[in-house]
Amino acid sequence: MKSNHNVEHISMLTPDTIKESVMKRHEELSSILSNIHSRISHAPDGSLRTAQKANGCQYYHKVKVGDTKGKYIKKNNYNLAIKLAQKDYDLKVETCLIKELDFLQRILDQYRPDKIQHIYDSLNNSRKQIVTPVYVSDEEFIADWKSLEYTSLGFSPDYAEYYTDNGERVRSKSEIIIANKLYRYNIPYRYECPLQLQSGVITHPDFTCLNVSTRQEYIWEHFGIMDNAEYACNAIRKINDYANSGYILGKNFIATFETSNTPINANYIDDIIRTNISCL
Repeated sequence: MKSNHNVEHISMLTPDTIKESVMKRHEELSSILSNIHSRISHAPDGSLRTAQKANGCQYYHKVKVGDTKGKYIKKNNYNLAIKLAQKDYDLKVETCLIKELDFLQRILDQYRPDKIQHIYDSLNNSRKQIVTPVYVSDEEFIADWKSLEYTSLGFSPDYAEYYTDNGERVRSKSEIIIANKLYRYNIPYRYECPLQLQSGVITHPDFTCLNVSTRQEYIWEHFGIMDNAEYACNAIRKINDYANSGYILGKNFIATFETSNTPINANYIDDIIRTNISCL
């Protein structure tokens, strides 16, 4: 990643996620609006009036324009009151949905986050050499992220040898599964990269993964013998240590577990990757 060190440092923009969120919200609201339109079209004519009485609430069906009182709805026709109440509610929600959808559509029509990246891309090479961009491409960011040099734990001479599809040595068959899945999903990762916790302790998470779309790092620990009491206690202690340093399960920390009777589930690993760190 080339940059001009003669200019003041500029924080890098992370990839845009707003447009994707707006599109998802637009799709969600459109689906709800479609359901509400259908419900309104099948609702009875008129509207509902409620009146609070000493012995409870009474419901009245207003049909004619200008009718302020309506016809009393008897208890054996209570379902009519439910439909009219739902209709009144749906009509109000419909108005709000239409306004929000119109607003979101204007955002989608006018919001162009790629323009910032295009400014740098349009520069000639001589200018690119002396300009520090506020945004770098995924390819450049990944290359820079992978370029970090670090020392992993290493292996003792008598340690069993397990290798991933990428030719990398790991410590267990379960780690082979995780590493191979990350590799197949094109997830950049570091194996046993040292991490200093808030306490000052240096630990080596099994995997440090990069979500390219958000530029967020996730640490991934696989706890492989949870049916061993001492191991399980150490695992819980480790999870707490990570939490105290800001690595929270479900946020930026992934943990998988297995016992001798419940081995790692490869399909579950797929789900974890797709949910947390895959761009796909």
